[in-house]
Amino acid sequence: MIDENGFIQPDAEETEHPDTSNTVEGYVTPETPPGVQGYGTPLPETPPTVPIYSSPLPPAQPPRPSNPGRVFLVWGLIIGLLLGSVLGGIAGNYIVMSNPGTFPWARTVSTTYPVGTSITGTTIVTTEEQAIENAVKVASPAVVQINITSVSQNPFGFSSGTQEGLGSGFIITSDGYVLTNNHVVENATKITVVLKDGREFRGQVVGTDATSDVAVVKISGTNLPTVELGDSSTLTVGQRVIAIGNPYGLSQTVTTGVISALERNVQASQTETLVGVVQTDAAINPGNSGGPLVDLSGRVVGMNTMIYQNAQGLGFSVSVNTVRKVYDAIIKNGKITWPALGIQGATLTTSIIDQYNLKVSQGVYVVQITSGSGAEAAGLKAGDVITAIDDKPMTTIDGVLGYIRSKNVGDTVQVVVDRSGTANTFSVTLKALGE
Repeated sequence: MIDENGFIQPDAEETEHPDTSNTVEGYVTPETPPGVQGYGTPLPETPPTVPIYSSPLPPAQPPRPSNPGRVFLVWGLIIGLLLGSVLGGIAGNYIVMSNPGTFPWARTVSTTYPVGTSITGTTIVTTEEQAIENAVKVASPAVVQINITSVSQNPFGFSSGTQEGLGSGFIITSDGYVLTNNHVVENATKITVVLKDGREFRGQVVGTDATSDVAVVKISGTNLPTVELGDSSTLTVGQRVIAIGNPYGLSQTVTTGVISALERNVQASQTETLVGVVQTDAAINPGNSGGPLVDLSGRVVGMNTMIYQNAQGLGFSVSVNTVRKVYDAIIKNGKITWPALGIQGATLTTSIIDQYNLKVSQGVYVVQITSGSGAEAAGLKAGDVITAIDDKPMTTIDGVLGYIRSKNVGDTVQVVVDRSGTANTFSVTLKALGE
């Protein structure tokens, strides 16, 4: 159609329904080049609308309704886990503390402390470290330092002046009975006892016993701190023990260790043998002599008395049962007399058996009979082999000495010996040692 200005206009139907058969991706591809303004087909006033091809947007989702039950469930699980952890920890700790043997790594111990101490008579399950601390608190107030002055003598027996010495001890009665070693106070002309709190008392020797190396000293005081005596017959090798004393004058020194052996017989001098002593690896040094060896409950199980020179971890303590026996005898009689069987013997060895053509493999070979002894009166002879006393097998000379020392002068024991292959029993009445 030609308008009034002579331009060709498209028909209305063509304008309303354009041919899109040659369109690609929304763009019209004309068969002829588009006209320029003023020439041919005029440009439309507005650009054609081009459809956009893309993924359609998802429809809007309605809001998710809240679920109170699920919220409560989540919080319940969280709270349950927290409570379970706390309660489980408490329960596990209780089980470990109540049954330390169930868990070997727990290293816990159960101790009962003596009546009258700061931890009176209460059974406490605690760690080993805490038990040691508590035992020291219980025992240390009663541990004393003993300073002595003595007169020294020259080789001709004349006085050559005075000398100072020191040792340790422990108070066992509130009115001032102190136990220490005989060699600490031997030949002392002056004894000063110093308590942990710094108080000083003049000490007097009540009685001594060189055979056991035990002495009893008395100080004048009231309501003094004390330590309780235990029972050395219940000790076991490997048991933890604590030594308290004044080594080299360093007061209230604490060392720990274990019991290394029991019922040792140790030659203390040329004339004295300590019988049935406790061996420990707890450090013992000069100045510890007379101080207590205590267990984890704070009870005394031994009196520290000697070490092997140039040795490490070899300390010896007089067993508390021996100490108690000496103390009781001194308080009652002023002295103690030890029983003796009246023999000199040796533990059987292969060489002894072969040398004397013996018929037994274990026992104590009687080397010599002491004149005037109970063994001589009963009929024992050199060459006999002691195999039992009071139905208790005897395999070492230490065992014989230890058993006899547990008896009293005047007691009668039944001694079984092998004599030329024949068993014989003799009733031996024990006499005082040295008689």
